Amino acid sequence: MFESADPKQPFYVANQVAVSEENIRVLTTLFEPLVGIQGVGLYITLTKEFDEVPFAKDYKTLYQLQDQTNLKLEDLFSTLHHLEATGLIKTFIGSNPVLGETLIFEVEKVPSAGEFFHTFLLSSLLLERVGNVTFNRLVEKFTPRTFIGLKDAKEVTSGFFDVFHLSAESAIDAPMEVKEAAVEVPKDNKSEIKLGNEPVKIDWSFLVDLFASYHIDKEEVLKHQIEIKQIIDFYHLTEQEFVETSLITMSAGTDKLNMYAIQNAVNENFGLNRNKEMVRKQLQQKPKDADKTIKNLSTEDAELIRAVDSKTPTDYLYELKEKKGGYVTANEKKVIYRLQDQMGLTPPLINLIVHTCFEYDAVLTNNLADRIANDWLQKGITTPTEAIAYLKERKNKRKRPSYRTQKKTVRNTTDWSEYEKKNQSKKTSMSAEERNRIFREFGKNE
Repeated sequence: MFESADPKQPFYVANQVAVSEENIRVLTTLFEPLVGIQGVGLYITLTKEFDEVPFAKDYKTLYQLQDQTNLKLEDLFSTLHHLEATGLIKTFIGSNPVLGETLIFEVEKVPSAGEFFHTFLLSSLLLERVGNVTFNRLVEKFTPRTFIGLKDAKEVTSGFFDVFHLSAESAIDAPMEVKEAAVEVPKDNKSEIKLGNEPVKIDWSFLVDLFASYHIDKEEVLKHQIEIKQIIDFYHLTEQEFVETSLITMSAGTDKLNMYAIQNAVNENFGLNRNKEMVRKQLQQKPKDADKTIKNLSTEDAELIRAVDSKTPTDYLYELKEKKGGYVTANEKKVIYRLQDQMGLTPPLINLIVHTCFEYDAVLTNNLADRIANDWLQKGITTPTEAIAYLKERKNKRKRPSYRTQKKTVRNTTDWSEYEKKNQSKKTSMSAEERNRIFREFGKNE
């Protein structure tokens, strides 16, 4: 991973990649949830920056790239790292005798939708980002449709030797020119996702033996070796954990692995388990400065603490909705279930999250509940008492003015209106000498 704080850092693009209409479809539909709209824009920008024979004077700088993408330098590198992590860009540091250190970007071809979904690191991340419903819709969208009558039809396609006549010698052993050409022209291998950390070592013999006890043969396991490795690497599973999760997706008499179903099951179990473990560790921490916190609470706060401590989350949700004159929706109950059973939060803390959500909105939603829960846990807040104290502190800060009132300096000057009133009886007009005297006195007062 490389970052530069110098906007004058020179860069080159090492290769040219044509972006087709189908590539754009894959980029905007499958990659955009992973790299963001800025990532898609930066990728397309870099595909246009290739110069076949670059001269020293033809280099570009990061500042020019910033200007094209309208990104700050740190945001530019963050976006670039997302493209690198998803296999769309490779970055190198080169040395130029005139320019010194230069960045070199190698643009990778956009994979097909099939390659994307078979790269389990990408499809697992997409599933986490968009959710099951949208993910399944995308799978259906990119699944090729075939003519139903093709299944029972008989193939009558002409073979190579049915049409062309090639000497037996050339067919068996290709000519030297053909072999040399194969060496010169590189094979179009699909680029792999760089993991960035030490991958998990898999005992394939042990894995095969575990599946064999459930009548899944070795060939079936090794056929999906790449997908299995990606899932185990991504979630850091043991062989036993992978097999046990795979069994959830299998019905009686099945001897095939449904990798799509396995991917969903692993994501459901281990993605949530990892979050639940993080929450559990946070909740085990001792409350900070509990005595001071309790002293700052009012009678009304104490009543709220008693209420959230004495009721189940579902009952408390119904009670709050009844007071507001509304009704509880099915989605609101799902939010409660998710916070308690899937995230592992305590009922009193969930109740206070619900109470806080209703101060901002009329309906309980996952997004708002997650923002509040994340904010509290990141601040080390694990009890309703701490949460109430924290909310009061934030409320007080918002009431305080963010500016300082400066004292105004009052300068003694002549009140011309009063002066005119006093002197109206004496004179109807003012002489030049008198005006000069007044202005001299005015200067002294300043």
